[in-house]
Amino acid sequence: MNLFVALIGAWGLVTGALVVLIICRTRLESKESDWIPLTEDAREERAIEEQAALEKKAHKFDWPIRILGTLCALLLVGMLVFWLYQGITSPPPPPRWADGWL
Repeated sequence: MNLFVALIGAWGLVTGALVVLIICRTRLESKESDWIPLTEDAREERAIEEQAALEKKAHKFDWPIRILGTLCALLLVGMLVFWLYQGITSPPPPPRWADGWL
């Protein structure tokens, strides 16, 4: 049963890291603007550069999120398989009448 507890702990850590990365990426993406001012050339260029920098920062989170998401899913499947294996291989509990009381 210690392996199952270790799997739960590892899954919790991986899931926590995944949630933190998703929150960080969401906060970066929320700073992006939907429009770029087309009035002045310098202002327009600066807005375009800012948007490109924000996109670049947000896309840095893509691979770590994919890796942690896959690892999270694999750990979840591993916990399910381990739980099913333990259920199949462990002997059933004795009937209640075997204790001497009904």
